[in-house]
Amino acid sequence: MSDLRQDPVMNAIHKGIRRGIDLTIENNCLGSAVILILSAIDAMAYISMPEGQENVERKDFIAWSEKYIQFAGTEQLSGADLYGARCAMLHSYGATSRMSRQGECRMIAYMDRSNPPIRYRPEASKELVFVSVPALRDAVFRGIDQFLIDTYKDPKSKQAQLADTRLQTLVQEYPTNALLAETKTASGQP
Repeated sequence: MSDLRQDPVMNAIHKGIRRGIDLTIENNCLGSAVILILSAIDAMAYISMPEGQENVERKDFIAWSEKYIQFAGTEQLSGADLYGARCAMLHSYGATSRMSRQGECRMIAYMDRSNPPIRYRPEASKELVFVSVPALRDAVFRGIDQFLIDTYKDPKSKQAQLADTRLQTLVQEYPTNALLAETKTASGQP
């Protein structure tokens, strides 16, 4: 592909997913950033689904998170913690999900910058963990980068071909001028 603006990795992942997350954090919209970060994990889980599967499932999200999201330090978020956070944020813009109420994951609360990036004090609450939103972004971005490296290490593999097909279905940005020019050309207009 000669025009990188139309490459789905550049267009959907870098200009779309990553840029949107960065802009929300730069503008201190941490709740919006969290929603976009968790949606990014969903999108990566979708791209990595097994062949023949049409819809991403809880197990896909959790497996992708477990494999690709790592934080500096010993404390980590589990794939279940992140999936519970996804459900809580996307369904109620909160920290409590069905999974956290049933004790299947911890509730995640969000901070701006923090060192260490995850703060967990089980003596205070075993059900609650705090994470730095910028650190969560960084961990997910590193995970996306490693996932793309793993996926495309053999560009002719079934995994890479499947990822190519699924990447095409992600939201792509097209400049209005290019779409107008294509429409005129297709209709025979000068």
